[in-house]
Amino acid sequence: MNPVFPLSRRRFLQQSGLATAVAAAPFILPSGLRGQNAPSKKITVGIVGAGNISDSHFGPLLGDPENVRILAVCDVDKERRDDSAARVNQTYGNQDCTAYGDFRELNRRTDIDTVFVCTPDHWHALVAIDAMRNGKDVYVEKPLTLTIQEGRALVAAARKYNRVAQHGTQHRSMKRFHDVAEFVRNQGLGRLERIDCFIPPNNRHVGATWKPEPVPAGLDWDMWLGPAPWRPYTSLGCHYNFRFISESAYGQVTNWGAHYLDIGQWALDMDGSGPVEVEGRGEFPSSGLFTNATKVDFTVRYANGVPMHCRTRFEGGGTVRFVGERGWLDIARNKMSASSNDLLREMQAPGKKIQLPLSNNHHENFFACVRSRQRPIADVELGHRTTTVCNLGQIGMVLGRKLRWDPVKEEFVGDDMANRLRGRAMRSPWALT
Repeated sequence: MNPVFPLSRRRFLQQSGLATAVAAAPFILPSGLRGQNAPSKKITVGIVGAGNISDSHFGPLLGDPENVRILAVCDVDKERRDDSAARVNQTYGNQDCTAYGDFRELNRRTDIDTVFVCTPDHWHALVAIDAMRNGKDVYVEKPLTLTIQEGRALVAAARKYNRVAQHGTQHRSMKRFHDVAEFVRNQGLGRLERIDCFIPPNNRHVGATWKPEPVPAGLDWDMWLGPAPWRPYTSLGCHYNFRFISESAYGQVTNWGAHYLDIGQWALDMDGSGPVEVEGRGEFPSSGLFTNATKVDFTVRYANGVPMHCRTRFEGGGTVRFVGERGWLDIARNKMSASSNDLLREMQAPGKKIQLPLSNNHHENFFACVRSRQRPIADVELGHRTTTVCNLGQIGMVLGRKLRWDPVKEEFVGDDMANRLRGRAMRSPWALT
């Protein structure tokens, strides 16, 4: 009989617990690394996670050898880390890039200035906090963390160790998204009525007939799981497919929602706060390996009364739409449209009263802040707030009832079960401490 995991809601509830705040680290923190100053002109880089998402970083980083140098890569899959190290060495024409199987070894190198965290979501907090404790600035891919409590712990670490920490929501460095958020903030649509976020459906499916497989040679499956609950290995549940299993991620809610909900937060001037209410009704798989929602539908509401509705759209990809009394604006990565051309012209006009910070390149913004010690365009506080909105949607869909949220205390109002879902227990020896 093939093993079938319990339903997503049940698993989500069982896994979640009140986690506290960095990885249990048998390595001793080297002295002299805390609060180091900005590095020299050529910034050195280590990349943790050599899978799909890291590909978007290798090209730009390798293409700027005068300013950036990759010194190390890390992955629990030997083939992936060796291939990535070979790619770096071939580009540089040397053998200087070292491949690691344990991120803690990379984080303890004193010649590395910055660490890019490109692992599955359930590893983000532990890898990033450990890097910052070891004097590294970090670029953390979206979503910032798996849980709300992990996110707050990561932000606290960035402030404690005085680290520059960029969240990988690169829409913040795309001018079209900047212009829309700035226009809405300046009441270009008049009174804002609502925000609609459309995210794509799941692009993978696994039914109930999957079977455990032998762990491939060169893959440290126990380390791949890390703080997540143990489960038998299957190739269908590893690498890219992690995002559809709730022990590691929350599907398209965090994969795409992290981008488009982020622009809603920006336009609403909620980078340091968040909504006060959430309600959702998701559709979850009833059998098989995958447990995250196949159809997403939730709404968060802000104190000013504006709702932001996130739902699956099976055609057209990710988009955010702002609707106001003067009309609507649609914005995606490759297109922008409006209810009238006048709105588009006004949006692009200079001289607005409220002007949002502008970045035209997410990597360059991060490295400029590494040198200047200023906070980047997607600082981890706002990354945490956006990821929290994703988590609120997930929890709302799992519980299936309206929930009140206190964005100051970062807790649900009068709901013990919902509050337990802000965090989760980690598999030993890993813990937030």
